Amino acid sequence: MARQERAIETRKRLLVGAAEVFDERGYAAASINEIQERSGVTKGAMYFHFASKEEIAKGVMTAQTEVPVEVRSPSASPMQQAIDLTHELARRLRTDVLFRASIRLTVERGTFQTNDSDMYDWWLRAFSRELARAQGAGELRKELAPEDVAASVVGSFTGIQMLSHVTSAHRDLHDRLTNWWEQILPGIATPEALGTLLPAGSPGLGLSGGA
Repeated sequence: MARQERAIETRKRLLVGAAEVFDERGYAAASINEIQERSGVTKGAMYFHFASKEEIAKGVMTAQTEVPVEVRSPSASPMQQAIDLTHELARRLRTDVLFRASIRLTVERGTFQTNDSDMYDWWLRAFSRELARAQGAGELRKELAPEDVAASVVGSFTGIQMLSHVTSAHRDLHDRLTNWWEQILPGIATPEALGTLLPAGSPGLGLSGGA
């Protein structure tokens, strides 16, 4: 394996190992020695890539903002795409430790850094874009500002996923999201669109409630 390939693989192992520790313990309780041991790399290799625990945490967070979250459903409905996006984020939280750890670190960022809102900024832009399209398609009520609805969606998702994490380790997250969409859709969707939207997500997402 070439030197550059080895360096890339080592950095990936470090980020995944760190993500596992941050996900389990949070930033404050995680130790750099435990991260090194979990990653299975030497201390020299670890410090070659990252000078401190804070740099490792930033690396975990940056790794996720570099990989776009894409909805896997073929829905032509912008409002349904917004719904499906929340379920895709939920799926990533269930299955991707790097993504899960980056969310926890974003919430805990005040313990080690400030003014890092890249992930929430991405979410706000993504939902604002889909909701603006939904309004243009006659699915979002005309009197609502797409960016305001996007902020409500992102804020609510953050709270719902935290509650689900504490109560069921995210096992019931899809069910909680479905219930939330069932409550909010009558207030934001037009009557014409309401009957066509699926709060549980499009069948193409391959979701099955809390499974």
